Amino acid sequence: MIFFKLIRPYSQCTNHKSANLIRKEFVDYFTKDLKHNVIRSSPVSPITDHSLAFVNAGMNQFKGIFLNHHEPPAMKVVNSQKCIRVGGKHNDLSVVGNDSYHHTFFEMLGNWSFGDYFKEEACSYAWNLLTNVYGIPKEYLYVTYFGGNEELGMGPDMECKDIWLRLGLPECRVLPFGMRENFWEMGMSGPCGPCTEIHVDYMKRPANQAARVNKGYADLMELWNIVFIQYERLANGCIVPLPKHHVDTGMGLERLVTLLQGKKSNYDTDLFQPLFNAIQKLSNAPEYKGTFGNNDTGQIDYGYRILADHVRMVTVALADNMLPEQHPKLRRVLRSAIDIGEKIFRKSGIVAKLTCNVTDNLGEAYPELYNNLKQVQRIIDFEEDLLKRLRNTSGKMWNNMVKIRPELASITDWMAPGLVDGYKDLQSMLKDLRKTNVLSGTIAFKLYDTYGLNSETIAELAQIESLYFDEAGFEKELDNRRYQSRIGLDKRTILTKESLRILEENHVPKTNDSFKYNYTYDESSYEFPTLNSKLLGIIINGNLVTSKNCSEITTNNRIAINIDEILNSTDEIGIILDKTVCYSLEGGQVSDKGNIRIKNLLFNINNVRKVNGYVIHLGHFAKTDAPTSELQLQMEDDCLVNIEPNIRVGAMKHHTAAHLLNAVVKHVMQVAHQRGCAVDMDSLKLQFNSFGEQLTSKQMKIIEDCINNNIESRAAVTVQTLNSLELLKQNDITLLPGEIYPYTGIRVIEINTDDLKAKEACCGTHVHNTGVLQYFCFLAYTSKGATKRTVKAVVGDRALRMKEAGERIWKRIVELEATSDKFTYELFNAEINRIKQEINDENILLPYLIKEKCLTHLEKLSKTVWLREKENEKACIIREISNAADSSSRCLVHCLKKNPTHLSLHEIVSFFSETPILILSHINGSVKARCSVPQETISNTFNAQTWMDIVLQVFNAEHRLVKGFNPMLVASMKSTQVSQNDFQIYMEKAIMQATRFASVHLQKTEPINYKNQ
Repeated sequence: MIFFKLIRPYSQCTNHKSANLIRKEFVDYFTKDLKHNVIRSSPVSPITDHSLAFVNAGMNQFKGIFLNHHEPPAMKVVNSQKCIRVGGKHNDLSVVGNDSYHHTFFEMLGNWSFGDYFKEEACSYAWNLLTNVYGIPKEYLYVTYFGGNEELGMGPDMECKDIWLRLGLPECRVLPFGMRENFWEMGMSGPCGPCTEIHVDYMKRPANQAARVNKGYADLMELWNIVFIQYERLANGCIVPLPKHHVDTGMGLERLVTLLQGKKSNYDTDLFQPLFNAIQKLSNAPEYKGTFGNNDTGQIDYGYRILADHVRMVTVALADNMLPEQHPKLRRVLRSAIDIGEKIFRKSGIVAKLTCNVTDNLGEAYPELYNNLKQVQRIIDFEEDLLKRLRNTSGKMWNNMVKIRPELASITDWMAPGLVDGYKDLQSMLKDLRKTNVLSGTIAFKLYDTYGLNSETIAELAQIESLYFDEAGFEKELDNRRYQSRIGLDKRTILTKESLRILEENHVPKTNDSFKYNYTYDESSYEFPTLNSKLLGIIINGNLVTSKNCSEITTNNRIAINIDEILNSTDEIGIILDKTVCYSLEGGQVSDKGNIRIKNLLFNINNVRKVNGYVIHLGHFAKTDAPTSELQLQMEDDCLVNIEPNIRVGAMKHHTAAHLLNAVVKHVMQVAHQRGCAVDMDSLKLQFNSFGEQLTSKQMKIIEDCINNNIESRAAVTVQTLNSLELLKQNDITLLPGEIYPYTGIRVIEINTDDLKAKEACCGTHVHNTGVLQYFCFLAYTSKGATKRTVKAVVGDRALRMKEAGERIWKRIVELEATSDKFTYELFNAEINRIKQEINDENILLPYLIKEKCLTHLEKLSKTVWLREKENEKACIIREISNAADSSSRCLVHCLKKNPTHLSLHEIVSFFSETPILILSHINGSVKARCSVPQETISNTFNAQTWMDIVLQVFNAEHRLVKGFNPMLVASMKSTQVSQNDFQIYMEKAIMQATRFASVHLQKTEPINYKNQ
């Protein structure tokens, strides 16, 4: 690796020009001078692309335009895009910190034309900005262009070359390169085109450096890439021209700032130096020297670079609502930063503190960092605590395995939760794997799917076991799972992959289910119109029948169906229509039920599923008494589709309530992210991650009150339909972390009141007004582990009935409390237990908070009455012992007339702590005794132990050890069985001998007035 030092700063540049100013100058140049529209940076979490873990280029948010899914927001746009590259094709993680310019997080400056300008203008704009606005000398700039490809029949991009020559570059600095360097492609298929790159010689050498361009030198690097999207690569590999041409450019801000500030490394700029200063201040480490290498100084400087880089990436990702538990690479980078902070800088908690510095540095361009800073710090603190716990649990288990197999020490992600079990499973398969020495894609996918191991860890395990890792096979399995998940094809649907292939290859149209959103409200109820549609396919006993794949004899080119087969089928039947009003299981909302009338046949719908755009109505045909000869069913028959209103309305109410609940939970708790949601006609269930924070009853009461205030306000529920780019422009919108949304047709549900704003992308169906919900209450709250929280709730008539039932129970408790002095404790407690049984009866549903309130109050009430009874018993026992005592005696020895219910012998003797006392009790033929002797009266001959020995001899009993007490001060007798006939004799003997023993050994003192004890 070559590291360089600039001879001198560019004459037009100044070290005082900040990165924020350089970024602003870029945007201003295109907006003010060239009339581009500013499009703010998208989150680094992709919302439309299944293939990306992170947004890694400025063009990601514009893919919907390039793929012709929707129109652009403007013909010319500019932005500064947050980007992360830690995996896949663009993976910079392994080299970060080792060189001067690779980063996990960076900013991409870019300008775009969507059918407006093309090559001439794009090159001219870039050249003018660099040479005139930023003042970079022309003689240190080189450009490359596409040199053509014979296999694709594409010649060199001479148009681009001529443009650069006209702009004044000498031909020796305009260089042709091939597909890898100068042809941009979105993926295996899709929009693509040649590109031209601007490279800069940071060393400002007078000699021509053209021979060193694109050779990997750190002192002569690409600065700006300008892509001309003018082709489309088809699935068969052919490349054809596009009807509309686009321009897509990208320039790394960090490299530009390094150049303009005259620095030798990106880390020397004001994008990193404030972070280095903060690290030094927080840790008292030596200052950053800019050293690369393995010596002590180099290791410290490497730590500076890694920590600063990773903190930037983590802060940006968490502020954009990415979660470490969903993104292993994010968690890996965060844990790496924590490790560096602890091992090199010896400072726990430094990562969370540094996020403030990152926010101060980047917040001007990306205000979401300020808005979400508390969330970012909360998650980092939680993850750091989780890491410590893992080190003490799975970490110890792993270390023990490493002792047995030292090669395992090389595993990078050694704290992956499923690593220990995954490796044990792999070991159990080694005997079979040795036959081929191949770790197949199928087994690798099992390690991924069952134990959560990523491909890097699987590859490392394979290497340790000397197995060839079939990474291509693994990716195929992974892609297949992603595809099946995306299109909705799984074990729960009767549509097979083969049937889906037949539908698609024969161009059977996808089901139009937009009619599910067509319903009206007439101030008392919702109306769901019946829909006329056509029968396109039917799945019988697992076999698909359509007009495209059936070879039976037809009438008027229409396929006839075997009526006997469908009427007698015990398996679930699937029906595919050209359009439907039915809602399929999506977005957590339960599917509709209903029926389809086809001629004289009635099909009852039990479930509805969507697979790659085909809506499958699942159910059975109703039995009929009509002769089979009179029943007919043919493909493309007219159908009439109905849904059951009660199921849909119940689901709609609970779905709208779920949005309100999600919004209030986020407001009430420090940090909360939705994990999942399920709504049906009777209830809703919201699962969320609270990063260690428990949801308290007080918070739940605040949530309930807030939602019910919103219901009383009868707030409007509005819906707007957006494309993906419009979605990214929305403020204060809730997107489900990790969710992938379509490019178009994204529905955004909004409820806006003075004290609550719920705005969420959602494909579900909703009520038009919160007043329809009537009332909201919680059903249950459960907590699992440090993160998983689940609440269940209900709205509507059921919620009102539950509220009324709860109020009745509470009224009974209040009335019981008011009359508590009229009951004996036993009767009072029996009534409390009866009410508790009613509250806990599964058949009597009560609101969760009322239930908790009632149970808590019953416990308190029971305790209050118990304490009152205890006080009464205490007074009676003290009176009994005092009345029985001889006023001239120096001790108390007494057998209780009645066995105490609420007091122990220990408590009873403690009431007479200033007097030597020995108490006996008798119940069900068993005798117990306890004695206590004050410190000032004990001696070797008279103490609690010697005194109790007298009683033990009488009853032939044993000492009972009293933990925590000096045996000379307190002694106890084990419970001893005595027959009823012998009890009175033994008891009188024990009292007489114990009294005599105490009288003999106690010194003379003033008589005690036991009445005042």
